[in-house]
Amino acid sequence: MFILLNFYSEDVYHSQMFDLIKRDNAIIVELKVNNNLMISSWHNSGYHENMKYVVNQSLTNEDYSLFSHMDYETFQQKRMNELGLNALYSTGLLTSACMDNYAISTHTFRELTVTSIITAGADKNGIRAGDKASFYEYNNDYNLNYGTINIFLIIDANLEPGALITSIITATEAKTSILQDLKLESQFSTKIATGTGTDGICVISNKSSDNHLENAGKHSKLGELIAKSVQDALLEALYLQTAMSNEYQKSVLSRLSRFNIYFDTFYNKVSQQIGLNEYCAKLYPFINDSDNISWISSVINLIDEAQVNLLALEEISEPIIKIVNTFLEDNYKKRIFNSVDEVLDFIVNSINHHILK
Repeated sequence: MFILLNFYSEDVYHSQMFDLIKRDNAIIVELKVNNNLMISSWHNSGYHENMKYVVNQSLTNEDYSLFSHMDYETFQQKRMNELGLNALYSTGLLTSACMDNYAISTHTFRELTVTSIITAGADKNGIRAGDKASFYEYNNDYNLNYGTINIFLIIDANLEPGALITSIITATEAKTSILQDLKLESQFSTKIATGTGTDGICVISNKSSDNHLENAGKHSKLGELIAKSVQDALLEALYLQTAMSNEYQKSVLSRLSRFNIYFDTFYNKVSQQIGLNEYCAKLYPFINDSDNISWISSVINLIDEAQVNLLALEEISEPIIKIVNTFLEDNYKKRIFNSVDEVLDFIVNSINHHILK
């Protein structure tokens, strides 16, 4: 049984396979064909056939308080009923992203059409697979921090269940490729994020289609369309939700922020020598100069290689000093850095010395 409440509702997209509806703080995919899907949901999770609705639900402050006495599956059922949906034939994902900031991208080749609908916020919950965990689940008891990339991938072809799973692999790698291209930082280490800690995905195929497919890997045309669709929609969704973009990363401070180096890191080292306004006038032209962004990026790449043991710290020490001397027109002597923190401290002090001399 479902409850029909008063809500704002707007049809925002139509196709032969599905309609997209924005209803209050949710995006609803209403499926119009026989379908099968795989979803990382709590309610109606895993593999299903002939679902009617797939929901991307934005959480409110009130919602978070409900989790202290309600599990995630019960919460999803409650919200679906309140949206006027039959929870028996509905499934979905949760996020803290605003539903006004969804992005949609469709790619087509001959008879094959792939559509991605994505919401994305990775500025507070970005994480690299293998970073230190933030919770331990025991007997379904745990709490999540939301800041999520949710992907709905809708394929107008008839996919075998195995191809649905391969589609998830391809879509996930496409997601990670965008985060790495943007050098989006993990909030739990000094490395580049591969996703967020609460990402969700739903892949849907059209069981009414005569086009049967069993391969969604990266060599296949389907895999190519999946990747391009996810990449395009994710770029737009990240920008809409958090202003993350190529332009955002064109700053020395943006590149250094994943090492917890910010404006205050620079200014606190010299605040006794110079006033704030005067310092800003010297630092900001430096950090926005493309030459400086380039050499800082080169140093960071060497640090990244040391962090994954492709190069040792003693092997990158001299190249880093040569880079700094070249671009800052200085004459620092050779030395061996004993830690990444030493490298970063050297970079901050070298820049301060350069802009103040």
